[in-house]
Amino acid sequence: MLKDKIEKLVFGDRPTIDLSSEAFSIKIDNFGKNISYSPKVFIPLTTLCQDACAYCTFVKTPKDGGTYLNQEEVNAIASVGESSGCYEALFTLGDKPELKWDFAMEQLNQFGFSSTHEYLTENMKQIHNSYMIFPHANPGLMTVDEIQEYKKYSPSGGLMLESFSPQLLEKGRAHYGAKTKKINDRVDTLIAAEKIKYPMTTGLLIGITETKDELINDIVELIQVCQKNSAVQEIILQNFRAKKNTLMRNNSEIINDLFLRIIATVRIFLPTHISLQVPPNLLPDVNIYLKSGINDLGGISPKTIDWVNPDHLWPDINNLKKLTSASGQVLIKRLPVYPNFINNEWISPAVLEKVIKITDSNGYPKQ
Repeated sequence: MLKDKIEKLVFGDRPTIDLSSEAFSIKIDNFGKNISYSPKVFIPLTTLCQDACAYCTFVKTPKDGGTYLNQEEVNAIASVGESSGCYEALFTLGDKPELKWDFAMEQLNQFGFSSTHEYLTENMKQIHNSYMIFPHANPGLMTVDEIQEYKKYSPSGGLMLESFSPQLLEKGRAHYGAKTKKINDRVDTLIAAEKIKYPMTTGLLIGITETKDELINDIVELIQVCQKNSAVQEIILQNFRAKKNTLMRNNSEIINDLFLRIIATVRIFLPTHISLQVPPNLLPDVNIYLKSGINDLGGISPKTIDWVNPDHLWPDINNLKKLTSASGQVLIKRLPVYPNFINNEWISPAVLEKVIKITDSNGYPKQ
């Protein structure tokens, strides 16, 4: 059984260095010596949300200053991103906060919109029409109709599965009070994306109070989703980092050895065309992860902070290049959509035209 195989790799006696070596060989066979990253700017469209996750510092209530950016603020960030050589405008936002907060609906109405979806779509359209930078949004749960709108202006989107455990919704666990974290609803969003042919980034949060059994089940379920769903372009394995002013501020963080074993195991069982990412600013030592089986280091911004993990600074790109080179690999830039999805099946005509203008024959930005 897949579960038994995964448990044996993650918690068995095989040396971690051997696991990482096997995963690294798979990475080399399928992605070569490249390790990619996406130069980006963060656009925190709204810090309001209908959820209240125990580890989150991004979300704020109206009383604590939760609000929406106006369109002038959004355009200003996009302009800075374009002039700084970024390819990704990452929209980060709470999941449909107007379903919980009257203040959210009032603010949307003042802008002339009736939903966060409408407002996000308009901002994505504006960036698509005005800048040579690509919107990529993480708006939470999405319907087929919503994804259809996003695809008009964006080459890809994102939704973390986070965890498959329903127990995390119970009182005292990480997702208590988070209405949108029911795993069936999140998987349904990926199914909707596959129906529309919209490339998606997804993944797991590792270390958010899940038990050993829950962790193994998360990995098993993640692999099975990826085997079934052709829209998944990338998996992020994000290690939990305790943040001040959260309910989980005193929770322990995952140790390097276990995280390395999880990464290697996922790479070994993951369909080989799917990219595997770890966020470099969350790693205690990025160097030891460069040969763990990953082929990507996610979005890195030269101009904006990590709004989701504000205490963790982006790595210096020049230093990252040196570390990557020392590992026998090459750090390269990419778009928010991976090369194997750059075609007229997965990207709308207007967006594809922009993508082709700035990419080489391998699907990466022209140097």
